[in-house]
Amino acid sequence: MLVKKSQTKKIENSKDCVVWEYEYPSELSSFATATMNGRYPDKNRVTNLECEEIYFVISGSGVIHSEFGDFKIEQGDVYFFKKGEKYCVDGKNLFMVLLNTPKWSPEQHRGIE
Repeated sequence: MLVKKSQTKKIENSKDCVVWEYEYPSELSSFATATMNGRYPDKNRVTNLECEEIYFVISGSGVIHSEFGDFKIEQGDVYFFKKGEKYCVDGKNLFMVLLNTPKWSPEQHRGIE
């Protein structure tokens, strides 16, 4: 099944983070790309209650602030988020691929203080 960029769903998570969801009929995984130039979320942290997530950095750089530490990311790096991991990200012209298993949904994504 082919999913064209023109078929993606654009989601503006914040003023600094835009995601393009490539929708396909699977509950096992989901795929998206994201750009980030600033902080996501705007304040506090977020977590995924039901899915694991992988960030693959295409370009730019950033820092992931996780409950497990602070991790600098740059082109070619992969960061794996455990289910339930609390984090925020500071990006500088960051362009990434996002892969989630099982499929990501907004209902399971939570802001954490």
